[in-house]
Order: sequence, then structure tokens, then C-alpha cells
Amino acid sequence: SEGLTGEGYEGHYFWDTEMYLLPFFIHTQPELAKQLLTYRIHILPAAQARAAELDFKGALYPWRTISGQETSAYFPAGTGQVHINADIAHAFRLYHKVTGDDAFMERAKSVIYETA
Repeated sequence: SEGLTGEGYEGHYFWDTEMYLLPFFIHTQPELAKQLLTYRIHILPAAQARAAELDFKGALYPWRTISGQETSAYFPAGTGQVHINADIAHAFRLYHKVTGDDAFMERAKSVIYETA
């Protein structure tokens, strides 16, 4: 990862944000971490649509995205990486554990529910 800058992912939001970047930002810049997680709240409808398209229940977050839609050119990664849901739920849990931000978790509960 290249943090919040660089062209390594062509400007895309990548799955590893929650596992590798967010823990750092949660501890050093919690407001930035909150913004990154808020993006996942905003693209929940697209994740739900993707899950329905693949005959899954709940939400299926993309491996790589700009708009909330899957943008990976590598089909197996874009469709087979269902661990992303657990990564996202874990990131919300870690954010709450560190910050104690109950109001934000109230906003996030639909993401956590839909990724279960």
C-alpha cells in the first residue's frame, strides 16, 4: 500500500485498507480512520446489489473500487475475495474499541449486520 497517496492502485480503494492501513490511522489519526470507514457506509447499497447479483445474502464489498462497484480487472480476485466483509467488520470493531465512538457505531450497524 502507498497510504493515501501514490498511483499503485490507480486511485482505487483497495481491500487491504481495513487490514493494513486503518489500524495505523485508528491509533494516530482517528478522524481520518473514521472518514475511511464512512466510505464503506456510503457504498453499502452497492455492496448489497453485488451480493444479490451473485445470489448472496447481505452485502459483498468489492476487492477494488472507486465508485462502490467492483473495478478489479482480475476476475477471480474481484469475485472470490469474500474475506473483505470480515476485514471491514473487524475494522469497525477496532475503531470502536480504540475510540469509544458509540454514535459512529450506531451509523455503522447496518454494515456490520450486512457483512455477517
